[in-house]
Amino acid sequence: MLAEAGYARLTMDLVATRAGVGKASLYRRFPTKERLVLAAIQHQHELERPGVPDTGSLHRDMLSYLRALIRHRETRADWLQALAGEVMVNPELAGVFRRQVAEGLLSGFHVIVGRAVDRGELPPGTDIDLLAMLPLALLHHLRLAGEPIDGRQAKRIADQFFAARPGQPEPTA
Repeated sequence: MLAEAGYARLTMDLVATRAGVGKASLYRRFPTKERLVLAAIQHQHELERPGVPDTGSLHRDMLSYLRALIRHRETRADWLQALAGEVMVNPELAGVFRRQVAEGLLSGFHVIVGRAVDRGELPPGTDIDLLAMLPLALLHHLRLAGEPIDGRQAKRIADQFFAARPGQPEPTA
């Protein structure tokens, strides 16, 4: 319904009618439209969140995770688009969206970068938190710039920022 109506036109009345429940029962569980929308997004996101690969290679893990994330986003582009404008102007919605959805995705990048440090592919002093933010920040920037977000962009990011360091061969595992 979010994709159909858009966030602004989505009402608790519409949701209650479509679900075949009373509006009062909907409000008991979700006191606001924001809470309802975020619960639906979180539920869907947890069902479809890409798994974090562990190939033994920073480059392969990053490329695989980026591609899976882009495929995941493509399947949900309709409701993400419907929500994007509201997230920009609604601090409460933005905060909950960031905590429930974005941080889940970020944690996957954090795991990948952390494993690379543990394997010696990245130096011990690597700022794991900062480097883990890079792929999502780049994808967000590319989206805002109107660039296509596809497998080519995933490869571009992985090749440029997460390839084996000079003199270090890519693990074969």
